[in-house]
Amino acid sequence: MEWYEVAFDRMYPILYSHRDLEEAAVVIDEFEDLFLDQSPILDLASGNGRYVETLRRRGLECFGLDLSHYLLRRSVDVFGHNGCLVQGDMRRLPFVDSSFGVVINMFTSFGYFSIDTDNLLVFKEVQRILRPDGVFLFDFINAKKLSIDLLEETHRVSGDFEIRERRRIETRGKYLLKNAVIDNSQTGHTETIEERLRLYTREELGIMFESVGLRVEETFGDYERNPFVDSVSERVIVVSRK
Repeated sequence: MEWYEVAFDRMYPILYSHRDLEEAAVVIDEFEDLFLDQSPILDLASGNGRYVETLRRRGLECFGLDLSHYLLRRSVDVFGHNGCLVQGDMRRLPFVDSSFGVVINMFTSFGYFSIDTDNLLVFKEVQRILRPDGVFLFDFINAKKLSIDLLEETHRVSGDFEIRERRRIETRGKYLLKNAVIDNSQTGHTETIEERLRLYTREELGIMFESVGLRVEETFGDYERNPFVDSVSERVIVVSRK
């Protein structure tokens, strides 16, 4: 079983409880101009549905796709997203060509696959399902900044859960490995989650976009749309167009 089939399950909402509706609303406020008159929208790797919910509350037609049955079920149970979610693999999207005006891929929901051609397939599929002149909003961690300021160990408490995380970068900067140990103070149960993310620099991402026919228009360094600064910006947020 692949790591992402385990990590994005019932422990995910605990590990990433800070990624909530409030944060999604702030991001959408900044990038809302990209969605005007561009429906329908696909949230690729929609997780527990926070972006789908935020966009739908604003009257926009938004759908979500994720591999995790657990997170999709949670999206339905919490937000009532019946009829607008699809379970599927981002390398083989179950949509016909030119189905969407916008595709979003947020919070480093990319680089899951150890083979580079598999990660490139994701971009190829996005290009395929976008309408001509459609927009792809892509949000990834800045690998160069991460390599400089990596927090190797962190500890925090979220409700009844104590979370200890260890991180390391290996294979000459190509992979981020994270090990999270989650202790439940109520039950005494401990669970370990491992993540293995393929890191790409801004330059590498740009080449991948262009190679599949996605034209990079703007690159930002954070959710406030500040300019991207190499080795300084926390994020690589790319606005591209088919």
